[in-house]
Amino acid sequence: MTLSASLQSEQKTGLQLETDVLIIGGGPAGCWAALNAVSAGARVVLADKGYCGSSGATASAGTQIWYVPPVPEERETAMASREAMGGYLSDRGWMGPVLDKTYECVNRLADWGYPFPKDENDVPQRISVQGPEYMRLMRRKVKNAGVTILDHSPALELIMGENGSIAGAAGIRRQEGGNWTVRAGAVVLATGGCAFMSRALGCDVLTGDGYLMAAEAGAELSGMEFSSAYAISPTFASITKTALYRFASFYHEDGSLIEGAGSARGRSIIARALLTEPVYAQLDLAQTEEVRDHATGAAEFFPAIQSPRH
Repeated sequence: MTLSASLQSEQKTGLQLETDVLIIGGGPAGCWAALNAVSAGARVVLADKGYCGSSGATASAGTQIWYVPPVPEERETAMASREAMGGYLSDRGWMGPVLDKTYECVNRLADWGYPFPKDENDVPQRISVQGPEYMRLMRRKVKNAGVTILDHSPALELIMGENGSIAGAAGIRRQEGGNWTVRAGAVVLATGGCAFMSRALGCDVLTGDGYLMAAEAGAELSGMEFSSAYAISPTFASITKTALYRFASFYHEDGSLIEGAGSARGRSIIARALLTEPVYAQLDLAQTEEVRDHATGAAEFFPAIQSPRH
């Protein structure tokens, strides 16, 4: 069969693959899942509705990391702080494993060559990553590990096995044309959340596909009512970014200070004020150097810096 005839045949029947693990979603969670599955000896297929490495929220933004060295006192302080921020609804039993895994994976990133910045004492600061550099590296690692990547291939449904288990998924190939079907021994849903209305960069693809497919297959969802609040941003903004507003004081329309308001702690105070009046922010808690560093470190902050009072 010639190559053109083969392509025509594939478009009619669709791409058919079998693998040990199918991962749907090519952001950080999907890439790490793929690498861990390969390291365990599994054959892996990863399907992304966009282009793995550049689609999703992380690829276009900066990401803070809960990186805490395995020092008991530091870990306890970190966990207690998060418990308080979450209204003591979090499960402490999950925090330890998350901190352990984060510490391990971030150190692996450094070993792979991710350019973490250093402080004045030449100590690497592993508390955040720049999305473009991070996801470019992750795609390269996934590809080099031998994972079959299906870019521009949205999943539309999960495939049910005879015993009621999930046996794979099916979708469409937006660029090549036709459909795809992957039968797998295990399926990992790493499709992101439902932040498509937040206007944050990269979040327009986070439409809850994975949640819907899982629910249609009979999965039970828990904790959905504790989804994080949307970010603080000016009414005229085309994107939402919160980090810059840690340098802000918040004011009533008459110019008086809103006591207790803040971009991290104090958001509920801002929310209550917004019920009856506009809230104004002035970036008056940062030195010029700090604001400049944010502008150079994350270009998407720059438009907000141009108009410090909103």
